[in-house]
Amino acid sequence: MTTNRKYKKFSTPKIAAMVLLAPMVLFGCEANSGSEADEATATAQESTASNMELLDTKPEVAEVEVNNVPNRIITTINGDTQTQMGFNWYTTNQFDDAKVWVSTAEDLSDALIFEAENTEVTNRYAERTEDGFYIYADVEKDEDGNGEPVVNGYYTDENQSGPEWTSGDAVGSLDLIDVTEYSYKALATELEPNTTYYYQVGSETGEKSEIGTFNTAGEAGDEFTFIQYTDTQNAYWNENVQNEAAYGADTLEQALEVSEADFVLHTGDVVETAEVEDEWVDIFSQSQESWMQQPLAVAPGNHDEYALEYGDPQLTEKFNEHINVPVTNDQVNGGSYYSFDYNGVHFVVANTNDNKESEDNPEGKAIGEEQLAWIEEDIKQAREDGAKWVILTYHKPLYSKSYHSLQDEDVQKVREEFMQMIDELDVDLALQGHDHVVSRTKSLNFVATEENFSNATIDQAEVVLDENNVEYYKNPSGTVFVLPNTGGTKAYDDIYNKPLEHIHEVRPDLNWMTQENVDYYNNLFAYGNQPQKEGVFANSHSNNRDSTIQNFAVYNVEENELKVEIYQVFGDLEEDEERAIEKVHEFGIMKE
Repeated sequence: MTTNRKYKKFSTPKIAAMVLLAPMVLFGCEANSGSEADEATATAQESTASNMELLDTKPEVAEVEVNNVPNRIITTINGDTQTQMGFNWYTTNQFDDAKVWVSTAEDLSDALIFEAENTEVTNRYAERTEDGFYIYADVEKDEDGNGEPVVNGYYTDENQSGPEWTSGDAVGSLDLIDVTEYSYKALATELEPNTTYYYQVGSETGEKSEIGTFNTAGEAGDEFTFIQYTDTQNAYWNENVQNEAAYGADTLEQALEVSEADFVLHTGDVVETAEVEDEWVDIFSQSQESWMQQPLAVAPGNHDEYALEYGDPQLTEKFNEHINVPVTNDQVNGGSYYSFDYNGVHFVVANTNDNKESEDNPEGKAIGEEQLAWIEEDIKQAREDGAKWVILTYHKPLYSKSYHSLQDEDVQKVREEFMQMIDELDVDLALQGHDHVVSRTKSLNFVATEENFSNATIDQAEVVLDENNVEYYKNPSGTVFVLPNTGGTKAYDDIYNKPLEHIHEVRPDLNWMTQENVDYYNNLFAYGNQPQKEGVFANSHSNNRDSTIQNFAVYNVEENELKVEIYQVFGDLEEDEERAIEKVHEFGIMKE
């Protein structure tokens, strides 16, 4: 193990926190204008650590504990859903005899055995005390920003609380420890369709995991259910303060109480900072019980490749190190893109982290040309093969009730051609993440930018009511875009429901919008809001990562009918409140 002694080159804990947020500016998550970023930096430079009790000497740094019990376990859809299943896990030491045991019996008798491949990786863990508290340094430079940084003192997150901490504003410089670990990947094959299996991962010479379970897919037209949640995005600095991973895990736990889902779809931003391995450990361990009840399909989010230091290269391999999903065209770029069929429904998982300028993508679009061409060909082939339903999922939204969808530069560069493709390919649903609000559009068709900035017009499909007065689109020609808020605690304001002056104030890059634009855009939505109602959005688009309200969506697909239910979960885990669930919206699509 080696320790990185490089401090962030900013003064005060406030500015150190800016380092964590800055990649979002650089890669299109926040997409601040230059003047806005300068103003934020100036504000940060005025802050001090005077209210923080500093220690003169650095607390003793505990070693990262060896963990050879299989951990960070995830079971993922990978290939033919009737006959295959993917697995991923970690250990500290290398076990060349690592395997997955899969059986139709809960005691794993007569198990099928599948060898696992292991890859040596370097994971970076935060420095902590023996009691598990993170160690921070208060670092500053001289007024000219030159010279070696000066460490004013140290502090930990023990007994920290309040909005300045949870938002990251009081978080200082963090050192990381390099640890060699092993990532294991295995693929179970030649399974039987429509069958319940039990599994265990590990090795004969080492430890084995608890027993998990999954179902293989059935035949085309068979009814099935899946859950979507998104943006669990737990930040390391809140692990000991208000654990965001606990909310992400609880959101899924509550969803599984509502529905016995065949699989779970996560639409990106599994963690906040991909480089800090503590975050992956936290969300995986908190979610393990639920994740081992069924497989997941995961779309990569922008945070799933973020480095800790502003300006450092993005960690484009971290998503695929942790999550065993197919890699199409050998493209690992902050994640990968892939597709699968489930009971005759075709799912396409796109990667909106393509936004690095390259020969394939000279403009830095959220989705590059090679991936766009693959999506088009993949969906066309699925339709030729008889897919009645096509569901597209990706992280960065084209349509949402918060600011990302109309502001992210990399999304705007691909908006027109991507929306045109979605419409021409007759995609039924587009499931999104990234903007932490609840939103659901009407059925939308494409229009060119010269006709309308949003690239959308409302499909005039017939709307019928079922016996419970739930609205169904009947044979729509358009696409419905869904975003179920967040599974974590970070929330954005549904700014388009606010006065135009507020939109311009909190997101200056949207100054081009007129009231007519806002009214048109709002009319594209059938449902949308921000469940967190506190006054934190009065002068800001975001909260302090303290929302106790999360959402998830449940999708039920029959041969000719698809129904969507959006649920809300609320209750303060820190106060041991009993969490409650409420259905807040539903709709459907029928085809004849």
